[in-house]
Amino acid sequence: MIFSATFFASLAVLLPTVIVPEAKKLPSDVSQQVMLTASDATVLDNTALAAGIVRSETNIPLQVEVNVTSAPPTNDKTVTLVAAVRTTRTDRDGLEGIVSGYVDKVSLNRKSAAPQDVPVPLTIHASTGVATETPRTGYQYNFPLGVERHEYPVYDSEARLTTQAQYLDDERTVQGVRLFHFQQRIENLNLQERLGDVASLEMPSQAWGIDNSQEPVRMALYYSVVRDLWVDPATGMIVDQRQDVLRQLGNTDGFRVTSLQADLHFSASTVTENAKEAQRNGRLLFWGSTGVPILLGILSAGLLVFATALGRSASRSRTEDPDHDQPGSVDATSRWKESPVGGSPTRT
Repeated sequence: MIFSATFFASLAVLLPTVIVPEAKKLPSDVSQQVMLTASDATVLDNTALAAGIVRSETNIPLQVEVNVTSAPPTNDKTVTLVAAVRTTRTDRDGLEGIVSGYVDKVSLNRKSAAPQDVPVPLTIHASTGVATETPRTGYQYNFPLGVERHEYPVYDSEARLTTQAQYLDDERTVQGVRLFHFQQRIENLNLQERLGDVASLEMPSQAWGIDNSQEPVRMALYYSVVRDLWVDPATGMIVDQRQDVLRQLGNTDGFRVTSLQADLHFSASTVTENAKEAQRNGRLLFWGSTGVPILLGILSAGLLVFATALGRSASRSRTEDPDHDQPGSVDATSRWKESPVGGSPTRT
């Protein structure tokens, strides 16, 4: 019994200090689908662009589908994620409805959730079909486990830039999960200067509506975003996200044509499912790091008390029975002698 108590006590210590920290890591098998929607977006009219006219359309229903799955190389220390992202306008069918799309591949440290340098992260944009190396720092698909109330570096795939997301509050609760609210801001960033001509558009001056000439004019892509993230602090899971995005083609003289303006947010079903998943994973972490060790500690203490009580009871029994386990004295044994054959013992 003493051995059992010691075993449970040791396990209660090992669970939160050794076993659980080893298990507290990103899963190796990932399959997640999320949807962001906007009901009154402004987008560049691709049909008009094909006809040689650069113009925007307003009040467009928009959705962004994000499918994240794990892929090789994935092992005990690293998980590689492949994210397919497609933005479509739902008022048009087929290819006419596609606004943009890309595939992103990055390997993350399973304990810290930080992106790894090897293998080098890659991004393939649908418009070019070319895989571009996109090394990065900052969190993207998941915050680290055990999020605290301070700023965190967050990677923006559009700008290929990491900036700090500021902690704002913890006032929101979804499905019983209290969420930490972070916000990232990027203001009027010239993406052509950062990424090259891939983040620009060249069209005749007439197409831009500047004049009637056919002189080619290249406009840079300017990018702004306010990104709000609601994160489960226990698991680091991004339960809800809202992006107020503005992309404009223009120049330093102040000319601007909006290519995308949208207030995108997770769908209600996505938020609910994310919160339920965070709740499930949070329970597993709690029982492994707190609940089970407490129960084992109580059990081991109870066993030790019980074993001590048994030991004291046995000691009292030996004290109350003086003949127990004591050898007979010469005087005691000499009082008895055998009677003649066939008779009973007699006492002298």
